[in-house]
Amino acid sequence: MNKRGFTLFEALIAITAGVTLLGLVMSIYLLSIKSLSLGQNRAELTQDSRIIIERITRDFREARDIATILPEDSDDVENPPTNDVELQDGHTQILQYIRYYLSGTDLKRQIRQYSFASDPTVLVPFDAEDDFSNPPDLVILSDNIVGEFVNDIDYYGDNPIFIELTLIEGDITHKTRTTIYGRNL
Repeated sequence: MNKRGFTLFEALIAITAGVTLLGLVMSIYLLSIKSLSLGQNRAELTQDSRIIIERITRDFREARDIATILPEDSDDVENPPTNDVELQDGHTQILQYIRYYLSGTDLKRQIRQYSFASDPTVLVPFDAEDDFSNPPDLVILSDNIVGEFVNDIDYYGDNPIFIELTLIEGDITHKTRTTIYGRNL
């Protein structure tokens, strides 16, 4: 009598090989998913960085004046680059200012106007003083988020102006540096 079948040892080897092969396939699949997710997050940070830089560049190019005194370079320990900048809006004929600043990990953009309490309908420069040497009152017209995941942003230079932007999300860090020449400065 000729019995056909597998021995217990052959069955154990087949099961072990199958489980090993399945584990290998699952590992490759999970690694692919993780790699895809990492690539998408990196691409999203790159896109966010590009959008932030384009918005800031547009405002700097049209600015009539930069209200914030910027250091000449990024290496001066006693006068380091600032991450808060205010510039006179060149997009409109109204005397108003645009301020970029960090709030946690959000980069925000404010539209600001200055006037004196004696006549709030007359807009004045940010550094004006009334007859009693009082500074003007500030009115914030809008305060919007321009970008998220911003770890740091530095402004320095005097036409050209340099901007260094660092975005961090999880384990991914994306750095961008740009040079801007103001048209009206």
